[in-house]
Amino acid sequence: MLEERGKVVDIRGETAIVEIKKGKSAHCSSCGLCNKGQNGRAFLEVVNSGSVKIGDTVLVRIDDTALLKGAMFIYGLPLLGFVVGVCIASLMHPWYLRVLVFLIVFIGIWWYGLKKGNEIGRRRKPEIVNIGDGIWT
Repeated sequence: MLEERGKVVDIRGETAIVEIKKGKSAHCSSCGLCNKGQNGRAFLEVVNSGSVKIGDTVLVRIDDTALLKGAMFIYGLPLLGFVVGVCIASLMHPWYLRVLVFLIVFIGIWWYGLKKGNEIGRRRKPEIVNIGDGIWT
């Protein structure tokens, strides 16, 4: 689990927007969950527990296993689809059938991986684990 300290800057229904200082942890630069802003500012969409207010300093927990699972579906399945598509297409004889079979297999597996990876990402949003009144540093 990754934890980042941030400041709540906006609340949109069941989602709180938390400004975090990017780069505090070793994994921060590679996760890609943040929306980048100006001057090194980074914003993270977090599940709002209902008790936070704009201006609160919060501790946000990010489930890094969800990041890994999502990345495997989004990047790993297209690679698998490419390999399977090439293998199946190589068994076909007319060239146009090879191309058609390859595209169908590759796009089908790629689409499934993208859909599943996004589903995992939506289900496992970061969550606020502590609300503090300390200084945001």
